[in-house]
Amino acid sequence: MKHAHGKVVRRVESRSGARGGRFPRLSSIFTWAVIGASGVGAGACTSYTSHVEAPDSSSLGRVVVYRNGIAYYERVAKVEEGRVTLTVPHDKVDDFLKSLTIEDAVTRKPLPVAYPTAGANQDGKVDMSIQVSEPGVKEVILTYITESPAWKPSYRVVVDDDDKVKLQGWAVVDNTSGETWKKVKVGVGSSSALSFRFDLRSVKTVWRETLKTDERFAVAPPTGGSTHRETQPTTTVLAAITEDLLPTPSFDLDDDTEERVARGDGPVARPKAGAPALKPQAPRVMAEKKKADDARRQVKDLAGKVAGSDGDIVLEAFEPASRPGEVGESNVDKAHWLRNELIKEGVAPARIKVEQREARDGQSGVRIVQAQLPATQAPDEGEPVGESHFQSPVPVTVEKGTSAMIAVLDGGAEGEVVYLYDSESERGNARFAFKSVRFVNPTAYTLESGPMTVYGEGRFIGEGLTEPIPPHAVAVIPFALDRQVVVEREGDERDRISRLMTLQRGVLRTEVQHERTTRLKVTSVLRADTKVFFRHSVRKGWTLVKSPEVHERMGEAHLFQLDLKAGETKTIEIVEATPLQRTLDLRSPDAIDLVRVYLEAKDADQRFAEQMKKLLAIHTEMADFRQAIELEQTKMEEFRVRMAELQEQILTLKGVPNSGQLMAHLQAKLREMSNGVQKGTIAVVNLEQKLMLARIRFQDGIAELRLDDKAPRTATTGGE
Repeated sequence: MKHAHGKVVRRVESRSGARGGRFPRLSSIFTWAVIGASGVGAGACTSYTSHVEAPDSSSLGRVVVYRNGIAYYERVAKVEEGRVTLTVPHDKVDDFLKSLTIEDAVTRKPLPVAYPTAGANQDGKVDMSIQVSEPGVKEVILTYITESPAWKPSYRVVVDDDDKVKLQGWAVVDNTSGETWKKVKVGVGSSSALSFRFDLRSVKTVWRETLKTDERFAVAPPTGGSTHRETQPTTTVLAAITEDLLPTPSFDLDDDTEERVARGDGPVARPKAGAPALKPQAPRVMAEKKKADDARRQVKDLAGKVAGSDGDIVLEAFEPASRPGEVGESNVDKAHWLRNELIKEGVAPARIKVEQREARDGQSGVRIVQAQLPATQAPDEGEPVGESHFQSPVPVTVEKGTSAMIAVLDGGAEGEVVYLYDSESERGNARFAFKSVRFVNPTAYTLESGPMTVYGEGRFIGEGLTEPIPPHAVAVIPFALDRQVVVEREGDERDRISRLMTLQRGVLRTEVQHERTTRLKVTSVLRADTKVFFRHSVRKGWTLVKSPEVHERMGEAHLFQLDLKAGETKTIEIVEATPLQRTLDLRSPDAIDLVRVYLEAKDADQRFAEQMKKLLAIHTEMADFRQAIELEQTKMEEFRVRMAELQEQILTLKGVPNSGQLMAHLQAKLREMSNGVQKGTIAVVNLEQKLMLARIRFQDGIAELRLDDKAPRTATTGGE
């Protein structure tokens, strides 16, 4: 069939094979196709004359096109009058010279090459003459590389009813060399081999010093020059927050109980009779909450800016040398608070570090800067994985300006249809799992990145896109979203003390394991059993603590497997942790809860544990007193409400005839309620006195707490 340029183009000859979901099977003579050159010629017509020209007596035997912008050529040329002359475009001479090999076709002995050192001819080409000095040499084999468009992969997958996978791979090769590849074995390849330009044609002269006698009547001075300073690594200041705008890390914002008021943080508002109890809001509590809210808004904006960038984030804490900060209130502690908040907003922990600086010229608070990556640390994106090499077993003809589809793979592969839950990728889905094909690369070479068309049940069922698949590696390629596997996602975070650092006047500086838990409730609405894989990336600085046992890797992400029966629902839990530095006020409820868990560890600080267990007993005693006070106050409130009702009833009965007996009964009940209020008041006073004494004992014990410097301060729970 003729295309627009009048050239004859061969079509793919396919056998009828649509039954059972089969696509046309590649024949044993290596099926191939040539695509019309209208698309190729438009962008490559200017390079049609840029190929290496050989005598008509030579023949091109093999071409291998690579993904790094070069092609390998192998041709056989006849020797005429003791030489073989090649014509090379001027801009291709360097590639040609650094890769050229010439051998006797019979003995395989290398032969010398002579070429002009002058510039190119008027037509922009250079004639290179191969001198064959040995008699009897009739043919030579020449190999060289030159620039070429990269080949493009494309794949077909057929899934049979028994879940067997058939895999086809095609390579689209563009012939823009300017010559027709006639009956040539065409191959494609890809590897991590490097390719570059290097000037081998230009004449290089080397300056040599002229030596004379040692007599020197005049000595020239050394050459001077301009000076310069070394360029220092630059940093970008993202924000600077003064210390008065940052919350106190040891201040528990959720602790607004009477204990805080007793420490002088504000009065308690007592509710009126019959009104619901009010939670006290001390002035400092409100001020600290406002600081925390304002700082968190700023942190959220910063996290959005740095999430997609490279380089470390440094939190510089400026501490005046004349005023070292109190434990829990220093700028270093405030910087660690900021670091914890950035991590909660999704910034990788390994990217954030805290550094203390000496404050100068009125500096205070925390400055947030981003360090730029050195040029040598640029991310390696799009690099080839392994190497690949496929070649046609029979010669093919590819006209210049056309493209050929070369079959690189045709056969069965170990595989199956599965589901992949991917909520992380740019085109992922947080609600449903993708229907996918999972198979093993059956070749000893890498399958390059490219589109993959999937067939099944005699029809097209979807398309996917694969990254490079190393030899014999497992790949999971999503191709459809049929909403047959539903996922409900939820999560939470918690802290656990792992190491005690310093303790001063009841303020404990600790290293905590910040754990983030992801729970996935998975429901299958399929009528058959299936496998579901879950893609989960662990950011740098986080450690996987708990996950399903069966898992693989997919790039930098983990791939967890879950087997589901028809209509079944299961829940999986993924826990990851990162160390944080946190400052705790041991008088706050949140700190008490964390310490209780820490004391259950088998290797907790013994001196601290002994003292703290006694204080926890006092704390429990205080909680009992508070509960008893609340109970008495509730009873007293009920008595007061009943007294108000009785007084109203007695007032109504005055002047009513024959009400003496009922009046006496109501007056007796009123005295009973009044006595109950009096007893309750006395009980509350006694309980409050006991609570005050227990509180003083607790606060005094907290102030006297010490760490055992000789004991290890790292704690691990018994199950880990």
